[in-house]
Amino acid sequence: MNQTVAELTAQTNKLIQLTNLISTISNYRIFFYRHIEMMWTVPVPEEITEEVKKEFNKISSSTSMPSFTYENISKDMFITEFSNPDFPKIELLNQRSYYFYEPLESKKKSINFPNTIDIIFENYFNLDNKELKIINSAMHQFCNGLDLFKTMKSLSFFSIVSSIETLVNLEFKNEKIEFECNDCKTIKTSKRHCQKCGRPIWGIAAKFREFLFKYVSDKKEAKKLYNQIYTIRSRITHTEYLLNGDNFSDWEFNNKTEEISMLHLKAMQIARRSFANWLFSKSE
Repeated sequence: MNQTVAELTAQTNKLIQLTNLISTISNYRIFFYRHIEMMWTVPVPEEITEEVKKEFNKISSSTSMPSFTYENISKDMFITEFSNPDFPKIELLNQRSYYFYEPLESKKKSINFPNTIDIIFENYFNLDNKELKIINSAMHQFCNGLDLFKTMKSLSFFSIVSSIETLVNLEFKNEKIEFECNDCKTIKTSKRHCQKCGRPIWGIAAKFREFLFKYVSDKKEAKKLYNQIYTIRSRITHTEYLLNGDNFSDWEFNNKTEEISMLHLKAMQIARRSFANWLFSKSE
C-alpha cells in the first residue's frame, strides 16, 4: 500500500509540474483532476438481488479514494517506447506575436505553441534546484490565477501579479537592503531612494517595472500599463477594492468594467511573456 501511495504521489507531482509549466508558457490551461480526497465508501454491487441485499446489509464502510484502478494497471501503463502520433504536428507561432493572440479558450480553436517552446523547456529543466523551486512556486501562483479567472476575479488578478513578483524577487535577489531595526524593517541603506525626499526605500514597484521593461516591453506606453496593473494589485491587497461582481452580483457592465476586465487579460498575458522570456534568456 505504501509503495502504491508513493508511486501515485510521484506521478501526481510530476503531472502538476508539467501541466503548470505548459499552462504558463502557452495560451491554454492544461489541467487534470488532482484533488483526491479520502472518503467513506461501500462497494456497489453490479446486480441487486435478494441475496445480495442481505449481504449488502452486513457491509461496513471503509476509507477509500476516488480513483480508477484494476489489477496490474501499473504494468499496463508502463512506458517502454514513444508512441507514433497520427495527427498533424502542433503549429508553432512566432513568440513575439504569440501572446497577443486571443487568449480566451474556445472549442473552435486548435492548440498552438510559441516557436521557442523547445528552448524554454530545455532551459526550464536545466535550472538549478533553488531556481526551479522558485519558478515552480511562481507558476503555481499563475495557474491559481487562471483557475480563479471567472469565479474569483480579484484573487485571480492578485495571484497573477504575485507570480510576476516572485520572478522579480528572483531577478533582484542580490540587491541588498540594510535595516536600522529588523523588527519594524526601518530601512537604513538601499540601492533605491525616494525621488522626492531621497530616503532609502524598498523600491518594489520600481523593480516590478524594471523587470517588465527587460523581459516584456520598454515602450513608453508599457510603463503606464505596468503602473495600472500594480495599482489594481495594491488596491485589492490593501483596501476594500474588489473587481466588479466579486463580492455581490452586479449586472452593470460599463466602460470602466470593460477596461478592468481587459486589464485582467493583459496582466495574464504579460505574466506569460515574463515567464517565457525569462526562461528563454537563460540560454543567452
